[in-house]
Amino acid sequence: MDDKLAQELYSESLQLSNIQLGHSSTANDSSEADIQADDGSLWGSSDEELDKTSDLDREWQRRHDQFHAIGYRDGLIAGKEASAQEGFNIGFKQSVPVGYNRGITRGVTSALYCLPD
Repeated sequence: MDDKLAQELYSESLQLSNIQLGHSSTANDSSEADIQADDGSLWGSSDEELDKTSDLDREWQRRHDQFHAIGYRDGLIAGKEASAQEGFNIGFKQSVPVGYNRGITRGVTSALYCLPD
């Protein structure tokens, strides 16, 4: 899931970086294995490339956190609304008979009060 989100957000940047990496390896007539260290890092990477990568990582993390918080808030609001509606429905069902009985009692009492002595 996280990989798909990053790919959607940065697909153009990733394609450009892949093109640039592919172009530099063909220009030197060396394979990718020749220019990579044992830990998988590139020997010839510059500070600018590292800055761009770290900027992309920070941007992805910021967006991930932002959308995670938005999703959490939306879920919380939806849960509260569903819970409130359910509580209202239960309370309404319980109050209808009580309200009906009170209305009947008040109506009878008002009718008796209006009768002449």
